[in-house]
Amino acid sequence: MKKVLVLDDSISWRIFLKKSLEQYGYDVEVAENGLEGINKFFDFLPDIIISDYVMPQMNGVHLCRFIRSYAAFSNVGIIILTGANESINEFWAKKSGANMFLRKDADPEELMNKIKEFIEDGNYSIEWTREFHKFRMEPFRELVDILEESLKMEVIKSSILNLVEKMDDEEHIMREIYLILEEFFNFENAFFMLISTSFGRMYSFSKDKNYSCSVLKDFLFSNFKKPTTPSEWIIKGMYDDAVSKVPDNYSVFNIEYNKIEQGLILFENVKNEHNMVYVMNMISETLGILFKTLNNFYDYKTAAENDGLTGLLNKKNILDKLKEFLITFRRKNYPLSIAMIDIDDFKKINDTYGHVTGDKVLKNIATIINSEMRENDFAGRFGGEEFLILMPGTSCIEAKKALERILESVRNYNWKDLGINLPVTFSAGVACNYQNKSATIFINTADKLLYRAKKKGKNRIIIEEE
Repeated sequence: MKKVLVLDDSISWRIFLKKSLEQYGYDVEVAENGLEGINKFFDFLPDIIISDYVMPQMNGVHLCRFIRSYAAFSNVGIIILTGANESINEFWAKKSGANMFLRKDADPEELMNKIKEFIEDGNYSIEWTREFHKFRMEPFRELVDILEESLKMEVIKSSILNLVEKMDDEEHIMREIYLILEEFFNFENAFFMLISTSFGRMYSFSKDKNYSCSVLKDFLFSNFKKPTTPSEWIIKGMYDDAVSKVPDNYSVFNIEYNKIEQGLILFENVKNEHNMVYVMNMISETLGILFKTLNNFYDYKTAAENDGLTGLLNKKNILDKLKEFLITFRRKNYPLSIAMIDIDDFKKINDTYGHVTGDKVLKNIATIINSEMRENDFAGRFGGEEFLILMPGTSCIEAKKALERILESVRNYNWKDLGINLPVTFSAGVACNYQNKSATIFINTADKLLYRAKKKGKNRIIIEEE
């Protein structure tokens, strides 16, 4: 049974609407002004609101804006009734959040038919909210209470949105949100997860216990309804891989933007669930905007820095990274090796199986390189079928061993799954003597060693010290 809340300062209109709606089989409550209407709303939790435009203490548009400030009430249907001599500014009509405006001077039967059609066909409801606690435990006593509540909401929301200025330090943003939430309700631990196509990010803020990184990541990810699968993960916080259990007393809030999941927040051992539900529903839309912005930032940054086909760094960025290493490592005289890799007989693969299959070979080799590289190494697509790998803190001999693992994985990959019956291998040249060399000369050294590997029969690695 649909629940309908009628707000009107006219007793005759309250009686008429209540009686007519009850005849349709709806559960109806009434209120005679905006303040009483808001208190009735939080107590009754209706699916539909029918409100007079002009009322004592708070008009219909202000009431509608207040209700819409709670993301959980976004699917409540709202009709605003206007009198014959009342007009509403077109801008406010669009921004009010109301779903329909109807004139009171219409034929009563026609008016009720439109209201019934709106209720029956609009799919409006507050069902999601009923799964949780009622938001407000104490009623608003005066209009100033509502104004104070609105102000509090705006301050919290603006504080969260202002964090966008620190977009390049997402860990700082998550910590600030954690601290803001601590001001409103008590919990022991909080875990944040954001997901985009390029990166998934997990942040742990734990006061008394840690969980295994992989176990917690899988557990949080399982709480998404329709998750995007990221290409890579960034993990921040304290973890204990010896712990195999997952949180057992927790509440999860999925953060959405335009009904698409952007991330989630899990709270463990919450002391005051009423406050948690109230605050999280108050700010969920704002968090959705922030999380969406952060996800876009990661995706745009990845698109700007990475090669579109392989996902590795593009030529500009791998060169920039090498130049940074040369400046830093010269001061400390640290070892630095680079490897230039070229896929053997790649033209033959393209000519035999086509460029679509050739692209798949590039992508798969890039994936193998990524999976076999150490954490501090960097790989980029240098051009065509060439890749440049930077191995800071690595001697030529150590670099060769690392590349041999990659080459062995390429050799052993089941290329027949792609319909390729030719052997797929690569040749590589490794340079490690970078002192007094520019980035271009250092790369040229590796390129000459690569050429020597090709001349010696391909499918091999030549290092500078050989």
